[in-house]
Amino acid sequence: MIFRLFIISLFVSSSFAQDKPVRILPLGDSITQGGKNERQEYTYRYPLFTLLKDAKVNFDFIGSLKTGLHADAKWPDYKGEKFDLDHEGHYGWKTGQVYEKLPGWMKKYPAAPDIALIHLGTNDQGSKDYIKDIVVPLKGIIKLLREKNPKVLVLVGHLNFNGGNALKIRPLVEKMVAEISTDQSPVKTVHFYKGWKENEYWWRVSGDVHPTDRRLWTRYINLLNKRKKETEVEQHD
Repeated sequence: MIFRLFIISLFVSSSFAQDKPVRILPLGDSITQGGKNERQEYTYRYPLFTLLKDAKVNFDFIGSLKTGLHADAKWPDYKGEKFDLDHEGHYGWKTGQVYEKLPGWMKKYPAAPDIALIHLGTNDQGSKDYIKDIVVPLKGIIKLLREKNPKVLVLVGHLNFNGGNALKIRPLVEKMVAEISTDQSPVKTVHFYKGWKENEYWWRVSGDVHPTDRRLWTRYINLLNKRKKETEVEQHD
């Protein structure tokens, strides 16, 4: 079996009260938004939704959008429940564009996010200055999130490429995360590229490249589960 299913009953850190939903912000570009009507482009959000539902986690996806790229694209129900459509994925957008618009989008959220899942930078690979066009706006995004919730947990996904400019971007993002992560508001990177088979795990239609593989959401779950265990150890010290 290619994919590992993680035990996610430990998903929610004890710092999250389970009488209230954990607010999860999926933030990114087309890899987060999806929703092309000629294929089942559900993105990682749908399988993540199913895992959390099966684990009976009290959660709420948040974001200013409810649609995919095509307004008529549909997401299926799961065990009789409607898929939570809220997200902040913007097809084709660059990191700086998302940073500039985020303050306005956040005004529409029902509450500040407890967890942010960030996957940006794919559309910035042609940049001549990755610090300016990726790292600086990423830091700005995290600063905005912390202003709304000083304890927000931020997971920054690395690009799903094993070569090319992604290899130049990756160490810059790692350095940024090491500099700004705190005990109160952890920032972690998610290494989607490890074990990634580019010719097998991508949609490739007329130059359109998007992941079909589940490891995006399983690796988010894995890191969240690891954070839960770390929190439990800290509390027992």
